[in-house]
Amino acid sequence: MKKGGAKKHPLIPVLARKSALALVSGLIALNLLFILPHLVPSSPLVVKMAQLAGAGSTASVTGAGEATGGTVPEALRQMYMEKFGINDSLEVKYYRFWTRFFTMDYGYSYWQYPESVMNLVLRSLPWTLALVIPVIPIGFYLGNFIGSRAAFKRDKISNFLYIASMLTTRAPYYWFAIFLMLVLGVWLGWFPLYGAYSARWVRPALRWEWILDAAHHYVLPFLSLLPLTTGSWAVGMRATILYEMESDYVHYSKQLGFRSSALRKYAKDNSMLPNFTNIPMYFTWLIGETMLVEVVFAYPGLGTLLYQSEMNMDYPLLQATFVMLILITIIGNLLIDMLYAVLDPRIASGYVGE
Repeated sequence: MKKGGAKKHPLIPVLARKSALALVSGLIALNLLFILPHLVPSSPLVVKMAQLAGAGSTASVTGAGEATGGTVPEALRQMYMEKFGINDSLEVKYYRFWTRFFTMDYGYSYWQYPESVMNLVLRSLPWTLALVIPVIPIGFYLGNFIGSRAAFKRDKISNFLYIASMLTTRAPYYWFAIFLMLVLGVWLGWFPLYGAYSARWVRPALRWEWILDAAHHYVLPFLSLLPLTTGSWAVGMRATILYEMESDYVHYSKQLGFRSSALRKYAKDNSMLPNFTNIPMYFTWLIGETMLVEVVFAYPGLGTLLYQSEMNMDYPLLQATFVMLILITIIGNLLIDMLYAVLDPRIASGYVGE
């Protein structure tokens, strides 16, 4: 920096670097999102024509999307091909893909026609965020508490919590969801097995009865996700604290007469920052876990919507759901990186010094 020049805020270089990285990652992910569905050796028209043929019909649908048996008129098939733009060239589809991204207008769903794609996505988005967002801070706090207790006290309770945390990190998350469903839902009957609220409610309502009912359905999906992140942070916290307790500053502080409680507090505070760096990784990982947990519990989030759009070859809905997941992941990681730079000024000062 030149002498006498305006002093640059240390967070500006961090924001510029992280934003550039997020932009590049987003471009790569979005281009892959356009390419991969078009490599699937099938057509959404096949599924749509089978739906129109109806259950119990003698009609069949060929791989080219043509209906046989006379139950689906050719004019109707041509109308859907033109409506959905299935026969358009790859260049036209690519232009339409970016137009839809910037306008967030993905047209109509193939599967739920004539329902708007964005209406389906926006209805599912709050359910996914309600699962993901609380798990991060609660899991971070509980994991740090269990890890620090296991490092300092080493009694039976601490060892039990730590061993349980290690087991949850090794167990497949979908297995843990099925286990909770079996024990708490089937055997004990404490919680409902599927859905976000009871069937007696046609749609969400701002009433205490509905809120309590939704909270009752929320417990099992939430508990399926929480132990996984808690266990990972507990293991990392214990290892980092044991390393800190052997550091030179701790031994030197002991010689100066510092109390053990003060040294433990310093070690715990210094161990939390390295553990905080894992939040972006766990956030990305948690998004993927949530998608499958939603399918297990038939929870009406983006994971269930993604599964339904894939099963019905609904390209616009598939693209819109993936775009929303990509945006959530990239923006979430960017915000977490910026928060870490605020909490640890050394990060920001390192960028300014380059």
